[in-house]
Amino acid sequence: MNFTMKKNKTSNQLSTLHIGFAQINPTVGDFDANTEKIISYIHEAENRGVQLLIFPEQVVTGYPVWDLANKSAFVERNRKSLAQIVKKTRRMNVTVVIGYIEKSISKSRHGRNHNALAVIQRGKILAKQFKSLLPTYDVFLEEIFFEPAKEHVVIPIYGLKTGLSICEDLWEDDYEVKPLAQLKKKGAKIMINIASSPFHRNKGELRARLVSRKAKQYGVFMLYCNQVGAQDDLIFDGRCLVADPKGRILFESDAFREGLFEFDLDLLNPMHELKIAPVQNVTPEIYNALVLGIRDYVRKNKFQKVLIGLSGGIDSALTAVLAVDAIGASNVCGVTMPGPFSSSGSVADSRKLAKNLGIELREHSIAGIYDFKMTDIIANKKHDNLATPEENKITLAMENLQARLRAIELMYISNDEDRLLLTTGNKSEMAMGYCTLYGDMSGGLCVLGDVYKTEVYRLAEHRNRISKVIPLETIEKKPSAELRPNQTDQESLPPYSLLDAMLYLYIECNKTPAEIEKELKGKTDIKLIHDVIRKVDHNEYKRRQAAPILRVTEKAWFGRRMPVTNRFDLEG
Repeated sequence: MNFTMKKNKTSNQLSTLHIGFAQINPTVGDFDANTEKIISYIHEAENRGVQLLIFPEQVVTGYPVWDLANKSAFVERNRKSLAQIVKKTRRMNVTVVIGYIEKSISKSRHGRNHNALAVIQRGKILAKQFKSLLPTYDVFLEEIFFEPAKEHVVIPIYGLKTGLSICEDLWEDDYEVKPLAQLKKKGAKIMINIASSPFHRNKGELRARLVSRKAKQYGVFMLYCNQVGAQDDLIFDGRCLVADPKGRILFESDAFREGLFEFDLDLLNPMHELKIAPVQNVTPEIYNALVLGIRDYVRKNKFQKVLIGLSGGIDSALTAVLAVDAIGASNVCGVTMPGPFSSSGSVADSRKLAKNLGIELREHSIAGIYDFKMTDIIANKKHDNLATPEENKITLAMENLQARLRAIELMYISNDEDRLLLTTGNKSEMAMGYCTLYGDMSGGLCVLGDVYKTEVYRLAEHRNRISKVIPLETIEKKPSAELRPNQTDQESLPPYSLLDAMLYLYIECNKTPAEIEKELKGKTDIKLIHDVIRKVDHNEYKRRQAAPILRVTEKAWFGRRMPVTNRFDLEG
């Protein structure tokens, strides 16, 4: 397709640039599918008259690749895919910016490859740019796998001096090397940043402010393209951006949606500013992120169906609703497994939920197998001359036995029917160790492990405003594991509103006990704060053995690297 670039009538300067953001969802290592999708987007952009098409970081390989970056066969396959993509542009007008991995030319035995981008035009690579800043904080480990750039490239694209950068290069403030400053020094009028920037609460607003500030700081147009989709525990929200030299945001693409997003950038005349208001309620976007996280984990790992243990409680109910919204009711099965201390409401509420959602529900009591196993355990203890439990006393081991018997049932169904088992524990419980190894922690994906209990209730209420699927009884009942008579969570834990405030300040904000006490303004005492912190740190060994946990906060468990063997005491 031939098209004419819009130019200023009194000069040869390009006045309008038709930009396309290929906000796509690749799969790590699925080179055939990724390449096919990339080529299809290039064809679509060409047919729409897009002049400059921008793809996200490492879109050829998927992101993040971790140690795959060190496998020569993986890197070579990625280079072949790139060559295939380049060849397809031979008779096209569109200029393509795309992320991939470039082979290192270092002769060192430990030579690392490059996180790279290529600018492609008419079957040729016009330029390459490697990533300069390689983050090693939070969930990022890039300096382990990649080698930083030594040069910063500015090239003419449609006669416009264009600087090239990759993801962290935009976040240059805390680094000695300033990639964008180098690009400006070389005369860049437009800067392109391709990214795979994971989602967490308020991340979209944070990125928009940064893109705005950097555009204004350097007096350039900033074009930012981000990945969408989920990979393991990381969720990517997209939200591609355009900012002008005054720092005004001119364009933002949809969050959590794959697609080709177009924007006509008027380079000479002021354009309408897009006001991005601060997010007042993060709950809807956290909900959307979790749905996307489940959908992609199931799809990319080639599952069709999922399994959930339904307790009648809020966590399992919300997990089931999220799963239905992600992959459809026909692909979700719930199993309720009443034990010797389960309330009648736990089964009734599970039935009600399943009916509201239209999912399959199975009822498998563990009471009989629990009694049988306890009789066997007591007989063995007597045989071995060991103390037996006091009559009518429920020990911790007996509580955990119930959770583990349920896990055996669920894992059998998971293996037998090739269903992915979703675990239902929340971040508050996982922080405090209020969960059972090889029991309720068993499964392939932990959906709510980065969602505090108070947020679980907000997510449930948000979903019920769309349609009332979670029974009111489930929302209103006192939280309980029901592992002994009349048990409630608050016998072992502070009220969740207080607990979650302490956990947030300690985990996300890294506050000291004294700072937490001051922040909470008399709502608690220092002794309780120390007790909570000790439990958080002591239970690291459990979290190390958890299923992958979908990340939605600033400090998810994978990004909080604490030693299991650790005698440091904040009181000391």
